[in-house]
Amino acid sequence: MPINVDLRRVVKRDGSEQSFDRLRLSESIALALESGGERAVLSEQFVETVWARAANVIGRVDSERLAEVVVEVFHHFNCTAAAEAYDWYRREETEIKAGLRVFTPSGKEAVSSAWERARVARSLMRDLYLESTVARSVARRVERRLVALGSKHLTGRLVSALAENECRTMGLRSGPMHAENLGIERRQLRAWLGGECMPSEVGTRGLPSLGPQGQDARPLLGSELLARFALEEVFTAPQLEAWRVGRFDLIALGDWMRPLRLWLHPEPEEVESVFWKRVSEARLRAHEVQVFWPASREHGDLSVQAPQWLTGPGMHLRFATSNLALAQHWAEAGVWHRVPAHPWLHADRKQAQSLVALGKTFVQWQPPTRYPVASELSERRLNQGAAIDLIQAAVDAGPLQVDAFLTQTQETLDLACAALANVCARAKSGERPQVHLTPSGLPKTLDLLFPDTALRSVRARRLILTLRDRFERAAKKAGLRLEFTCPPHARAAGFRLAERSGIFGPQEHGCGWMPGPLSHDMLSMALDTAPWLELPAAALLESSLAARLSNPPESRTSAARKS
Repeated sequence: MPINVDLRRVVKRDGSEQSFDRLRLSESIALALESGGERAVLSEQFVETVWARAANVIGRVDSERLAEVVVEVFHHFNCTAAAEAYDWYRREETEIKAGLRVFTPSGKEAVSSAWERARVARSLMRDLYLESTVARSVARRVERRLVALGSKHLTGRLVSALAENECRTMGLRSGPMHAENLGIERRQLRAWLGGECMPSEVGTRGLPSLGPQGQDARPLLGSELLARFALEEVFTAPQLEAWRVGRFDLIALGDWMRPLRLWLHPEPEEVESVFWKRVSEARLRAHEVQVFWPASREHGDLSVQAPQWLTGPGMHLRFATSNLALAQHWAEAGVWHRVPAHPWLHADRKQAQSLVALGKTFVQWQPPTRYPVASELSERRLNQGAAIDLIQAAVDAGPLQVDAFLTQTQETLDLACAALANVCARAKSGERPQVHLTPSGLPKTLDLLFPDTALRSVRARRLILTLRDRFERAAKKAGLRLEFTCPPHARAAGFRLAERSGIFGPQEHGCGWMPGPLSHDMLSMALDTAPWLELPAAALLESSLAARLSNPPESRTSAARKS
């Protein structure tokens, strides 16, 4: 017969071992004594007796044998009711645990599995990096909660939430045990990867759009996943809520790991072939690449044909030139392009009319500003950009309530700039990254704030200038540099804002600094207030504001002299 010497370890049903917990055993015995009408203060004496009877030479005992010893000790001291209560609780707990089913989503339906405490402990060790004994302790506490709950059907998320709650209660590392699926179901993935339908723009309420059978959805799927990751992992809760209700939108949320835009210009001694090779290599480095060929440089067939062979699936390229002969070649080839306002308005009228007739030319204008130095001209980077919805603030404020409108707009700007800063930090964009902010719904906002046309013409200019100042201050406060020049295409940001806000349609949510439909008065106001304009060439062919539009950028020589 073995000599009873010690009891240090308890072997559980799953084969794992735990330290003998005197406190837990004392609590269980005290509850059984109270249920049987005995004094709970005797629990410590019963623990000593149980320990003496269960101790053995190898220093450990099975959990089932330990429970049997507790019942034997109760009977030995004539505590029959306590023995029955303890034994009944053990049997009922065993039955409840045997009937527990955990449901987790898998494919079209949820898959159920039997409850396993060890499985929860392993998840805690794997996902929260808890030490094994601590993880088993947390899993045991979760199991007791579930037994007390009395429900036979559980979800994986409920188990995860209970485990997270127990970790917080114990002062441990907390967080969800399961990986988020970013809101994508497997049936959606199967349809997208099979080409039956294509992922919708993230944040829209519409269904995924139908696509040609067998179309490769992987590029769009990657954008969808990256966008959802940013929303769930990078945005803070207030930023996510503002995004969800349509107060702002990131222009390329599905491509935030790359710069939003690269602007490329030939270097002083760079030959044509080397420049276009540099453009080709830059195509995958940014979400959008803008290329500018100056009139001061000779061009050959390579520059004429470059837009044709550079463009490819999933690539966003935009071409600009101050050489109207090159612009003519591009237009004849069906290539959309941009021309600065100064060379356009000083062009031969017949040549300008020919470009207008082809309908592929836009004119770019900005107020006179410092011309970039050569090192800045070669490649100008824009890290991120956002569209700021102004309509919601105008609707909430009401007519003539400019102060209330500016207050809410400032809140949106602060949230948007903080979100941009977070995204830039995660994308490792460096210190003081450059960003672009564009207003959405400016014409409709002016109509809502100033219903009277005469009043609008007087006060709109001051409001737009105030907005520009607020945009610049918000960016600076967030540690960002605001860039208005050569903005990237908004990529349907206004449409997404309209979808999420639900106030007006996409036509009212257009992005840009134009204060209204193109007319003499609206263009005059825009020239007074806008930091950047891009207009159809046909609208400026007969403009009486040509003298104001044609201000050339400040030369590098004069800029250097001033600096």
